[in-house]
Amino acid sequence: MRMPNLSLPPPAAAAPLDEGQVLGVWRLERPLADGEQAHAGQWYSAHHALATTQKAAVLVLDRSDQGAGVMLRYADQAGDLARLQHAHIAVPSDSGVTPDAHPYLIVEGEHGEPLLPRLPQLGLRERIELLIQLCEALRSAHQQGWLLTELDPAMVWLGPHGSVRLMGLGLARIPDPTDPFDRGLSLGAAPAFVAPERRAGGPPSLASEVYGLGAFARMVICGWEDTPRGLAPLRASVTQAWPSLGEEQRVKLDALLYATMAESPDLRTRGAEGLADELRDWLRLSPPRTATTESAPRPAWWKRWFWPVQRRA
Repeated sequence: MRMPNLSLPPPAAAAPLDEGQVLGVWRLERPLADGEQAHAGQWYSAHHALATTQKAAVLVLDRSDQGAGVMLRYADQAGDLARLQHAHIAVPSDSGVTPDAHPYLIVEGEHGEPLLPRLPQLGLRERIELLIQLCEALRSAHQQGWLLTELDPAMVWLGPHGSVRLMGLGLARIPDPTDPFDRGLSLGAAPAFVAPERRAGGPPSLASEVYGLGAFARMVICGWEDTPRGLAPLRASVTQAWPSLGEEQRVKLDALLYATMAESPDLRTRGAEGLADELRDWLRLSPPRTATTESAPRPAWWKRWFWPVQRRA
């Protein structure tokens, strides 16, 4: 018997949803600025339609290959992800489709907001403490068999009590290195955060994970720029962002960041665990945090994050 032709909705970015929009048992509150747009869609805060004190973050995905990839990964590993336990990692608990056919994911709980728009309020020591928390969360994920195969800056949040929160959409089971076909599923991570060997088609690994972490650390510490392919960390010395640093602090931090993004995997810092240890060592050189901790200068365009979210064309 001949199968009928199926017509799927064309690719499209999700139009902004109104406050009060109901998605399943959840009611949207407001869109969340993330500094770049979540790589595959738009984040919203939400509360349960019946139990209003019950909160969630909702990611409404674009109708695209990338959005489909996110949903396929979630469907493939939802059961395993639900067993991943760490205070600084949040994973989706439910999914659905909006009335205009855009898929969405629900991450239950109070998770704060995306980190990037909050960075101008944080001093250098606070930023490095958040990076250490992120590395330690990944140490625990490794012990449970998980790897951060793609790092999108929009998925790293500042929790309601000032701690880091990884919205774990880029996590996947650590691949079998002996299986030439095990390359992991791709969500299309921001290109500047993808290791050279991954761009060449290699499998995800602890070394490719630390490359992405290093790019994120450099962005958090030194700043970033908008490029046609998304955000990219600045490669300048930390002195430009933090001119008051002493020479020993500057040299050590520059070397630390450089080692995470070495072209050769063999020359990189040994995993998130090693990066956490090196960041702790650096903190011992830095002065303790005070109420007058220096903040890095704000980019000229930082104000756009505090205006209503603008959707992509």
